[in-house]
Amino acid sequence: MTEPPIIAPLPAPETWEGAYGGITAGTRMSGDMTYTPGPSYPSLEPGRNVGLFGGYNVQNGKLVFGGEVAYSRASGYGPVGFPTENFTYFLDGKLRAGLATDRVLFYGFAGYTTGSYEISPVTWNVSGANYGIGVDALVNDNFFLGGEFIIRNLSGDTNIPGQVQDTTIRALQLRAGWKF
Repeated sequence: MTEPPIIAPLPAPETWEGAYGGITAGTRMSGDMTYTPGPSYPSLEPGRNVGLFGGYNVQNGKLVFGGEVAYSRASGYGPVGFPTENFTYFLDGKLRAGLATDRVLFYGFAGYTTGSYEISPVTWNVSGANYGIGVDALVNDNFFLGGEFIIRNLSGDTNIPGQVQDTTIRALQLRAGWKF
């Protein structure tokens, strides 16, 4: 009598459940700005942002859900030809949903961003939606590297009464983080 073959179960995907945190650095890919009433600028200066992020994931099989908060100091992102205008920070809150495959997490996100815009010495607050896609890959059991494509649609009242600034920023952000 022959024994039936032993079938090994498929390995479970790496767990992404729990708290995590890390650093991020980004740069603008494209963007535009409109003042109402006022001029429109179809292109923005290159910008940079560097910051910290932290969040928590819950995993069910290969599905991963979570929330994340990120703070970045920014410079640039003003209209082309106006180098003294720039965003000074972004504070992003994101709800994330993704798919874990082996040691890689693919995800989409949507949330809310607040920030500050400066035409020295005057600043004002802007806020609005953020959304995008990302991927994180485990280097070892806890350390991961990743990237995000984020779109921020921001709006705010300027220092001129009755004037509103609307800005769309499309950026690429690199991430390095640690799962706790």
